[in-house]
Amino acid sequence: MSSGVPRDGLTARVVLAGRKAAAQSTLFSQAVADRLGLAGSDVDCLDILIEEGRLTVGRLAELTGLTTGSATRMVDRLEQAGYVSRSPDPADRRRVVVAAVPERLAALSALHDSLRAAQREAVAAYDDDQLQAIASFLESSIDVFRDEATRLREPPPDEARSGGSYAAPVGGVTSGRLIFLSGAPRITVRGDATLTELCRAEFAGPVPRMRVRGGVVTVAYPHSGWFDWRAQVAGQAIVASAHWRKDAGEIVLNATVPWSIELRGGASSWSADLRKLRLESFELRGGANKVELLLSRPEGVVPIRIKGGISRVSIERPVGVACGLEVRGGVSEISVDGEGFKGSGPLSIQTPDALESPDRYEIELAGGATKMIITAR
Repeated sequence: MSSGVPRDGLTARVVLAGRKAAAQSTLFSQAVADRLGLAGSDVDCLDILIEEGRLTVGRLAELTGLTTGSATRMVDRLEQAGYVSRSPDPADRRRVVVAAVPERLAALSALHDSLRAAQREAVAAYDDDQLQAIASFLESSIDVFRDEATRLREPPPDEARSGGSYAAPVGGVTSGRLIFLSGAPRITVRGDATLTELCRAEFAGPVPRMRVRGGVVTVAYPHSGWFDWRAQVAGQAIVASAHWRKDAGEIVLNATVPWSIELRGGASSWSADLRKLRLESFELRGGANKVELLLSRPEGVVPIRIKGGISRVSIERPVGVACGLEVRGGVSEISVDGEGFKGSGPLSIQTPDALESPDRYEIELAGGATKMIITAR
């Protein structure tokens, strides 16, 4: 039902109310921090740990927007106060994870009790459809704020350059994270144990913005069409056009530290030779044309997640390495160690002894695929 108020006015009202609510939320968090004798970032850290569970200091730094050094000092403060504990990662005992101490969270929870009660009272007058709309808006706002914060942390965009290189020092980094913020055109990635820098990159065509912060390497291409592929996924034709057909690049990663790789905006032609590199996780969102992964022997359970329609993906692992594959969506053709599968709906495939193996790859494909090949060589 129309309210009679122009849509532009309603939109402006919603956006303004959202900004004011976010500001008041920040003030409330600071008031909670003051009551507990903590810093505002300390309370943010505890909230994240309650929501996410155990995390590394590097991941906490990324989620809170702090440098790795600042995040380490924050964890030191919280550990000294008894709010968090450090312990070896069950999946990799060489890594340390941070977890909230449940017994110390009672005071924090009590300070939020009255807020939760007031919020429940405030929404009690809305019907289910209205609550669904409110929840949808708030959930989408989370991604908006996160993406905008990431954008603001990037250096100001320079004028486009044709061709170029980039290198970043290792410093005290003990693990790396490579993130493509806005998709990847024709890119190759490989590991090199002799590399003296944390990473080195060479580009042909316009050079993306790259930044290193606490071991997190971000790569951001301008938001324009850059890939060219056509695929038939789950019976639906997927077509994308290209503006930068000459875009290409190579990124070399220091293989003396483990890496996580994330592509948030899809990929055109993306190839990674990681046989000399220890991979901790790989995630691709937004679809892809052609993706090739050459993997090393895993240490612990290593997740590989591919989300969105994909034309062709090839994953090669060493002989004797176990892996599991979970497929959600339509599949035109999938081959695992020479055995073919296809169909629609959930599909679960496990290599022999996969569930019992402590060192394995867990592959998840969501959104459909034209062709997927998993081999051991």
